[in-house]
Amino acid sequence: MATTRQHARRTRTHNAPPEQPSERQPASDERKLREERLLDAATTLLVRWGYRKTTIDDVAREAGVGKGTIYLHWKDKNELFQAAIVREQHRYSKDLQRRIAADPQGGLLHRVVTHGMLATFSNPLVAAVIRGNSDIFNGLIGTYEPAFFNQLLGDSDTYFAQLQEAGLIRKDIPPSTITYLLTALKVGIIHSPDIFSPEHQPSMEQLTEGVSDMIHGWLEPAKLPEQTDTGKQMFTELLDKVKDLNNGLNEEENAHHDSNHRS
Repeated sequence: MATTRQHARRTRTHNAPPEQPSERQPASDERKLREERLLDAATTLLVRWGYRKTTIDDVAREAGVGKGTIYLHWKDKNELFQAAIVREQHRYSKDLQRRIAADPQGGLLHRVVTHGMLATFSNPLVAAVIRGNSDIFNGLIGTYEPAFFNQLLGDSDTYFAQLQEAGLIRKDIPPSTITYLLTALKVGIIHSPDIFSPEHQPSMEQLTEGVSDMIHGWLEPAKLPEQTDTGKQMFTELLDKVKDLNNGLNEEENAHHDSNHRS
C-alpha cells in the first residue's frame, strides 16, 4: 500500500501544473468572498456611523464573523477601512468613466466635474463624505503617506497641463495653481457641513450645477476647439494613474500583512 501511495504522489507531482490551480481555487474563492463580505459590512458601517465610531468589533458583528477573521485579511481598522474606501473609489471611477464616455462633451472640464458630482451621489460611501461626514475623509487622509498625495497632485498637474496644451482650459494659470484651487474647493465642500446648518446648504443638484458653471466660466475659454474628445482620453489616463497608486498601496500593505502573519 505504501508503494501505491508513493506512486500516486509521484504521479500527481508530474501532473501538478494542470491540477494545482483547481485544488487551490476553492480556498481562494472562499477567501475572496469572505473579504468582499467584510468590505460590504465595513462600507455599511462607515456610512452609518463614520470612521472614528466604527470599530473592528462592529464590522465583525455586522458581517457575522469573529473578530479574528478580519485580522486574517487586514492588520488593523485603518487598513480595513482604507480597503473599503479604495474599493468604492474604483466603483466610482468606473461609473464616472461610463458617464463621460456617453457624453459628447465629456472631454470638457466642466462636464468632467458635473459627471464627477453625479457619480459621487450615486455611491453611498463617497456621497457620505460630500453630504457632511467629513470624519470619513479625515480618517482616510490619516492612513496615507505624504508621498501618495505628492504623486496624486503631480498627476493632477500633468492632466491640467495637457488640457491647456489641447486648448481646453486657459493657459495663463500654472497647472499647479489649478490643482491647488480645485483641491481646496473639494476639501471646502467636504467640510462645509461642519459650518453651515442644513437650511443654508444647497441641494445636491444646486451644488453640482453651481460648481460646473463656476469651472466653465473660470477655466474654459470662450472659443473651444472643435475636437474635445482628447479631453476624455486625458481624464481616463488620470483615473488609471490614481487606480495604479491605490493598487500599489494595497499590494504593499498586503505583502506587509502576509509577512507579519507568517512570522
